[in-house]
Amino acid sequence: MNRGMKRWPVITLLFLVISALLAVQGNAAPIVIKLGHYSTADIPFPGQGIAPNITVFKNYVEQASNGELKIEVHPNAVLGSVRPMIELTQSGAIQMTVPYTSIMVPFVPEMGVTQTPFLFKDHVVAYRSMQGQFGKELNELWIKKTGTRILSWPEGSGFRQVYSKGKMIKTPDDMKGLKIRVPENPGLLALFTAFGAKTVTVTWTEVYTALQTGVADSCETELLSVEEAKLFEVMKYTTMLNHSYNIQPLIVNEKFFQSLTPQQKLIIMRGAELGAIAHNGFCRASENLVIEKAVKNGIKFYTPTEVEIDQFRKVGQKAYLEALRKNVSEEWIKKAFDAVAATEAEIAKEFEGKLKH
Repeated sequence: MNRGMKRWPVITLLFLVISALLAVQGNAAPIVIKLGHYSTADIPFPGQGIAPNITVFKNYVEQASNGELKIEVHPNAVLGSVRPMIELTQSGAIQMTVPYTSIMVPFVPEMGVTQTPFLFKDHVVAYRSMQGQFGKELNELWIKKTGTRILSWPEGSGFRQVYSKGKMIKTPDDMKGLKIRVPENPGLLALFTAFGAKTVTVTWTEVYTALQTGVADSCETELLSVEEAKLFEVMKYTTMLNHSYNIQPLIVNEKFFQSLTPQQKLIIMRGAELGAIAHNGFCRASENLVIEKAVKNGIKFYTPTEVEIDQFRKVGQKAYLEALRKNVSEEWIKKAFDAVAATEAEIAKEFEGKLKH
């Protein structure tokens, strides 16, 4: 047998070994990413944007990674309430969760600057501000303090509004003596106390009864939360005050994120952005449907004028910032206001350019 013929068994063996390795690699188990959140698994309309966000994120990541990444969703707070799920993400017991601003503040007080009353003029300014350098720096601080990374900045079901049983609220003077339910958030408590209201801090599950029995005669929260809790059954008036903005970011354990390949990281980040877009769009559509439904049922809505908003801002923003400064440096407050000013100027320039064509 010549030397060439002797090589064939060796070449064949190498071919079989390489083929086997490729087959094993091709059938490798996917990386399972456990994602816990407190909202429902289905997508009710109107409703909050968490389920649409996660559905879009999950489908994109699994398809774009060709099955390398698998998102295992645990909805309905089955893994615990919001704060414990942040802690589970920190420890690596799960890889992702969706918190919201008020629960994030105890971990990183600087997150509280995003809830500064009347900081953002509208949803566009809010979203763009968080997508820019300010959001990047806040994320870097969040990573440093918590060991988790913010992947996207979707809103938390829109701006907070004010609702009342007895009268329409148009100016800060209309708040005087009003018994208003406010969550146990130091900044929001300071805000409504500055307006002259009497704050009531019952838990969210008790708000309906508190309004029904007169323990409170007003409350403040997002429109979607009012709809879900059926609070329009016990209230007649809504003031579109837009006094505070909430965020519901998607966060991931930083050590796990850094263990992924560059391509897998890009897929995760792109999926998070697509989910955020779906989240915000769904919330806007839901919010408008809630308004239409409420108007048909006799609920009165009022949007304050610029002059009236300025009155609320002058009284309330100062009180909120005084409370915030106990835990947050002036540097971070300035960063927030500078970011918003830059965003508003950028938007104005864009629209001026469009008007010229």
